[in-house]
Amino acid sequence: MYRVVYHNLVLKKDLKKIPKSDQKKIVRTINKKLSSTPGSFGKPLIGDLKGYYRLRTDPYRVIFRINKKEIIVCIIKVGLRKDLIAYIESAKRLKLI
Repeated sequence: MYRVVYHNLVLKKDLKKIPKSDQKKIVRTINKKLSSTPGSFGKPLIGDLKGYYRLRTDPYRVIFRINKKEIIVCIIKVGLRKDLIAYIESAKRLKLI
């Protein structure tokens, strides 16, 4: 079992922008899918975010990284799928841009 950890801005900023009912669905999906076999549910990203993955949950996108040595999944960003802002903010949080 992988342990799921959240970037502090996911809890302080991202989830607070999302309605409570959707927050519950997102957290439930993260815990269900990413705690068991995260690589099989996430799609690998390319470019600046190579080594990271994305997970679709309804109209939202979850950006995460898998640390196989420590058996941890780190959630970097939760945002709407309709635009590229989730990717841009993920790269900023990781200081890649």
